[in-house]
Amino acid sequence: MSHFTLPPDEQRHFDPVETLPRPALLALQQQRLLAMVAYACERSAFIRHQWQAAGLRPQDIGSTADFCARAPLMDKDQLRDWRDRHGDPFCGLLCTDPAEISFMGSSSGTTGDPTIFSYRWGSPDGNLPAGPGLPGEGPASYWGGTLRDWWEIGLRPGDHGIYFGLRMRGPMFRLLQQLGVTPVMLGYGPGDLERFCELSRELRPTVFYAMTAYLGAGLQELERTRAIDMREVFASYKGILFAGEPVGPKMRRTFERWGLAGKIFNQTSFGDIGHAHDCREHDGCHAWEDIGVAEIIDPVTAQTIEGDGRGELVCTSLVNPLDPLLRYRGGDIVDMKRGRCGCGRTHARFTPVGRSADELLVQGRSILPMDVWGAIEDVPASEHGLFQIVRPQREVDTLMIRVGYAGTPDLAAVRDALVDSVEAAVGLRARIELVPEAQIMQSGSRHKIPRTVKS
Repeated sequence: MSHFTLPPDEQRHFDPVETLPRPALLALQQQRLLAMVAYACERSAFIRHQWQAAGLRPQDIGSTADFCARAPLMDKDQLRDWRDRHGDPFCGLLCTDPAEISFMGSSSGTTGDPTIFSYRWGSPDGNLPAGPGLPGEGPASYWGGTLRDWWEIGLRPGDHGIYFGLRMRGPMFRLLQQLGVTPVMLGYGPGDLERFCELSRELRPTVFYAMTAYLGAGLQELERTRAIDMREVFASYKGILFAGEPVGPKMRRTFERWGLAGKIFNQTSFGDIGHAHDCREHDGCHAWEDIGVAEIIDPVTAQTIEGDGRGELVCTSLVNPLDPLLRYRGGDIVDMKRGRCGCGRTHARFTPVGRSADELLVQGRSILPMDVWGAIEDVPASEHGLFQIVRPQREVDTLMIRVGYAGTPDLAAVRDALVDSVEAAVGLRARIELVPEAQIMQSGSRHKIPRTVKS
């Protein structure tokens, strides 16, 4: 079904731009950025208003450095405010006639009410700032990074891929088809995990998209109650993709026990301008710098952090003609690296460490969900890692955690074990509220639950 020529199966890199020398890559990025700035300021009501308020014109920007130093930041609260004040579901971002939209997806709503994203499939993006004639589903489109990353995982024409009902940002199964892979569609209905085990034996798929804590817990339960050999189920898989939230330490060890060491991949948001995945080196998720500009800033002062380091991710669209984002801060705290990766790619890469909105200061000490994740999984009754940090405000005196438990354990003993486990991990005695796992799952979608809540 691909509309473009696929590389030879034995070729590791999907697109030559992946290994482009950095001077050439940054020159391409700057060319696309300057074109996108002019395009978005002309067509996007929100961006035009924002730049006018800052006293800035597209012609004032002559380089990527100018842009990062002078262009205003934008965030989701500003977009929601524009949407609500103007009655515009596109938040003032849409740059084309709505008739050009093929479909719409949405954000998860983890940090507030969801916002929508617009997409166009299957026709050349003639008004794309990167240049005319680029394919709407191809290597240089919004989806190009995902195609490159899935090729790196090992997907090849003729493979089968399990697609487990994640439709939030649109029909990702179309990307499997673009690579010549046949999607095997499953959902979250009763019996679907057992059916997954059967289909894995029959079809021998190579990829699972998208694994979640919810599905991982269900597979562990099938192993325990049905004595299903998960090593045999997963014997053909080249990649298990976790999307929406990372895999916890104990669940990772479980998948490794099932023969998937080195085959667990993280899909994360590239600042809402695309997706990012780690490669087979597992040394950070690749930020495709021909598709977007990736910066990090101090989350408090909003000052740019040069080079490598930890900061809040800020991203700019380069190849999205529908609803581009310029200097968008999504609240993700990442560790950024800009050296050549062991896989040979020259683009920056980043490792998500948390969200700025999730950070909690307990007696002055910074706590993020990943800091306690492994400690909660280490207690058998809560080994599925379903928990939420209660964060009524950023600074508190006591660490409070709501933890989901399975079965009918001795709750007092579970609570004591969790308090001890968390204290060993972060040096704080936590107040633990125990609830059935189903209660935690009901607070979000099955692929992503809020890891911090106000109450």
